[in-house]
Amino acid sequence: MLTQSKNVTYQAVVGVAGHVDHGKTALIEALTGIVTARPHEQALGMTQDLGFAYFNDDAGNTIGVVDVPGHERYLRNMVAGVWHLNTLILVVAADEGWMPMTTSHLEVAHAMGLKEIILCINKCDKVSSQQLAETEELALEMVMDMTGLIPELVSVSAMSGENIPVLRQTIIESVARTVMPAVADMDEEAPAEHDPQLYVDRAFVVNGIGTVVTGTLAQGKIAVGDKVRCYPSGQVGMVRSIQAYHRQLDSVNSTCRVALNVKGLNRKDIGRGGLLVGMNRAVTLCEQCIVRLGSFDSSVIVRKQREVEVAVGTWHGVARICYIPETQLARLVFKQAVPLQFGQRLAVIVKGGSRLLHGAEVVWQAFIPSFQKRAIYNGLAQLPATLKFDDEFRLLLNVRGYFDAAKMGIASGFDGVHLAPFMFEPEWLEKNEAAIHNLLVEFGAMGDGEISTRLRIENEAVAVIMQAMKRQDKVHLSHGKWYPGQGMSEDELPSEAQELLAQIRHYGKDGLELNKVTLSGGKKWLRQLAHQKLITALNETIYYDMVLYTEMVKAVISEHKTQDRISMADIKDNTGLSRKYAIPLANRMEKDGWVRRDGDERIIVKPWS
Repeated sequence: MLTQSKNVTYQAVVGVAGHVDHGKTALIEALTGIVTARPHEQALGMTQDLGFAYFNDDAGNTIGVVDVPGHERYLRNMVAGVWHLNTLILVVAADEGWMPMTTSHLEVAHAMGLKEIILCINKCDKVSSQQLAETEELALEMVMDMTGLIPELVSVSAMSGENIPVLRQTIIESVARTVMPAVADMDEEAPAEHDPQLYVDRAFVVNGIGTVVTGTLAQGKIAVGDKVRCYPSGQVGMVRSIQAYHRQLDSVNSTCRVALNVKGLNRKDIGRGGLLVGMNRAVTLCEQCIVRLGSFDSSVIVRKQREVEVAVGTWHGVARICYIPETQLARLVFKQAVPLQFGQRLAVIVKGGSRLLHGAEVVWQAFIPSFQKRAIYNGLAQLPATLKFDDEFRLLLNVRGYFDAAKMGIASGFDGVHLAPFMFEPEWLEKNEAAIHNLLVEFGAMGDGEISTRLRIENEAVAVIMQAMKRQDKVHLSHGKWYPGQGMSEDELPSEAQELLAQIRHYGKDGLELNKVTLSGGKKWLRQLAHQKLITALNETIYYDMVLYTEMVKAVISEHKTQDRISMADIKDNTGLSRKYAIPLANRMEKDGWVRRDGDERIIVKPWS
């Protein structure tokens, strides 16, 4: 069930579009009994912004109706009205016939991916039966030629009520075709694709209540108590109350017109064009993106770059479009960061004008390094004509080898290796593990950052891969660097031991003196670290990091051969140590078999190698 009410099985939203003065607002009033035009719009005789109404079918399902402005000046508002509808009702006046804005509205609806279209010929009582038949035939041909779809056709009179019941039933049947599969999907386990998504068309403050936003819940389910994230501000709020079609609800499912009272959001955090999503939904704030263009007239590509307006959801703004040669791709560079998602439909409009240049869909939001351009463009060219939720992740696996599954709300379900939080393509992972092994053999040891730079893999992904290799005993960690082969890894030490080891390394050549150890059980952890050869005791009170000790040994004897004699002055000069540390160092070296004492001198027992 999509709402509290047992009588309501679903909600849907339809849009009514068409040329100005073709009777859209009167048609909505005939269908719903609601006048969507505001007083100033009624006086003007023209809808300027989105209007909203609704009606219930015989089964109690609620169908919202969006009144879309018909004048060309309000094309951007038209995009806001049709960005996510179940069905479009395209209105053509029988006495005027098909008009330029009818074409524009149909182009936008098609660009936004609408598949259900009802062609409504209004004012049928004003023309002869022959003229009506001619208008119907021409309108049908236009829709089929432009979209490849065969629309339902109903001729009505909004003023007399002729055929309004037929139109109403046609809408109900059309909506059911789109809604019922979605209702069935909502009964399955809901991945991130079913997280709520709502573009805001209005936001205001109600005294004693707080911030209220209205818009169309385009996908997913939202309930009182749910947390939502607001873009572009990134603020998180909690849904305090939900109202849909003048009823208070505990929860609501898409597609539905809703008003949400969101606790934790200030009016400055959200406005028209803002986006509300569930906490599991991955949304990228993009200053640029790659889009795949729909069918378009190649004559509009008159230069490599041009300024355009972009409308997405209820947002619109200025961007620069850069066409990518020999592809159906273009780069959009925005003047401000815009929240975008893979597969999102948008409209590219002539700047300052009312002509649709392109319908497009977002296919890449991340930065593209120059060395990956060709692979990414090739991957984008192979995307299916109709994008699905999974296609983004398969694309990332194919062209990059991995993606951050946690950020994208994906835990499993792909033909990949899941090493949390990343998902890896198996062959890519195997190849790069081999490359890492070869690097470590060649250079002896490397940190995550060095490996990341050499292999051009994100540092966070490298860290995950290294941990997986460590679990297979292929590498071990020491001094923040990875070494090939099995061994003790410092990140597996107890936290107390790691704290003490960090302290010893901090003191460097001064060493950690026993009287400076404040950690509870410090002597026990010192013995464990010495047993694992991570530190060494120069004497009963001074402890050195093992790597530093080895460097000191090398400094003392690397320029000598067996049986050479060295003095304490030589040891002090070569290591830079004071007598306080040079003597304990010489004594430790004697215990470890590097030198033997002969009076005040030391004799080299084994050379450095």
